[in-house]
Amino acid sequence: MIGLVHSELLKLRTLRTWWIAGTAMAGVALLTAVWNSWQASAFLKPFDDYLEGAILTPREEMSAEQLESMSRLWETQSDVGRIAGTVYTSGQTLGLLLAGVLAILLVTNEYQHRTLTATFLAAPRRGRVVAAKLVAVVTASVALWLIATVAGLAVGAVFLTSQGVGLRLGDPDVVFAMLLNLAAYIVWGVFGFGLGVLIRSQTAATVTATALYFLTSVVVAFGFQVVHDLVLEEDWVLQAQVLLPGVASQVMTTPGELFAGAPAQWTGGVVLIAYGLLAGLAGTVLLRRRDVA
Repeated sequence: MIGLVHSELLKLRTLRTWWIAGTAMAGVALLTAVWNSWQASAFLKPFDDYLEGAILTPREEMSAEQLESMSRLWETQSDVGRIAGTVYTSGQTLGLLLAGVLAILLVTNEYQHRTLTATFLAAPRRGRVVAAKLVAVVTASVALWLIATVAGLAVGAVFLTSQGVGLRLGDPDVVFAMLLNLAAYIVWGVFGFGLGVLIRSQTAATVTATALYFLTSVVVAFGFQVVHDLVLEEDWVLQAQVLLPGVASQVMTTPGELFAGAPAQWTGGVVLIAYGLLAGLAGTVLLRRRDVA
């Protein structure tokens, strides 16, 4: 079994895409962490200073409702634990998709280059081959998370220390955010594995994963909002967005509410894990039973 895992990891390392993905992950995580830190710096100021820099209207001309709304926003966003968690998990928007795409490539490359038959001939017990592939997928996903986390920690350490608020690495909310981020990387990797088995075409599987990730969290989410505003003004209409994989991952990894009335973070985690388990199970069954050429 160990030899099979090493073989699958070797296949992954020989993919040029892996090195491109790792480099892109580091660069995007660094830039995103810097951007998140810059945005957070405004909320670490006293409320009066934040208000002066955030609006163009003089404070004396603002209504009580506007002031109250700005005050609530400042109180929510100025939580140091929330800020640290956001900076330390920078880059997840690209990282989760990369985890899924790398898993797709690990499977579909075997179909594209017709090496899967040789793999099964060398290791006739397909279940062990599938398990080795899943271990490689999880390892790659954890590696991407680690690259992004190291970049976020590097930028976050400089930023938070300069603000005099400490690193907050012992804060339970910060640790929880980082672990949720890790879980999301792993689940999207397993989801990509299942998708790669279901859709043998490398291009089609990658496009499908990208569409499920971005379109379900943007286009379809907008549709839910339209239905809620114009057809059925019920909270469950907006909350039902969490059933979409792209929205579920955002709900899972976003501290607080992603949108008004959004379900708790654990709800997004449950939905995303369910997708990962279903995709992983379907991929395992198909890869064990399907004839390969």
